[in-house]
Amino acid sequence: MIKVCIMAFVLLVTKNVYGQKLNLEEVRADFNKGVKDEALCKKHLESLESEANTPVERGYAAAFHMFMAKHTSNPFKKMNYFKAGRNKLEKEIKSSPNNVELRFIRLCIQYYIPKYLGYHDQVEGDKEYVMNNLYKMSDKATKDKIYKYLKGANMYNATELALLAR
Repeated sequence: MIKVCIMAFVLLVTKNVYGQKLNLEEVRADFNKGVKDEALCKKHLESLESEANTPVERGYAAAFHMFMAKHTSNPFKKMNYFKAGRNKLEKEIKSSPNNVELRFIRLCIQYYIPKYLGYHDQVEGDKEYVMNNLYKMSDKATKDKIYKYLKGANMYNATELALLAR
């Protein structure tokens, strides 16, 4: 019995030391950096793909998947990363259409990607949805992080920012 307990303890410690642990607050903080920093993008993508359990976590996984397109020079890999991430994000939004954070993720991606990719059809709808629903988020830290990001992104005019800040 003691050997079983020791083995279980060793396995638990080993998993915590060597396994990727998902830190959603860190992922959120690094959201706008993943497109520029390949190592950071890979780090978050690995932990999100192995640990994501919620629609928001899977939404960030989809975003970091799309960000990987910036970190490869192979045009086929670029398109595969982008399409796979887009499909994953759309699946999460379809299953949770009223999730403000998922709509925020899609808004940011669609707002900044090149128009030739043809993934801009929800910019105005997501922009309006986030503006009209951000204040309803119960997680104040996440709400503040999203507001700060959007304020700095210059997507909204002064009147819209006032609505966002509610």
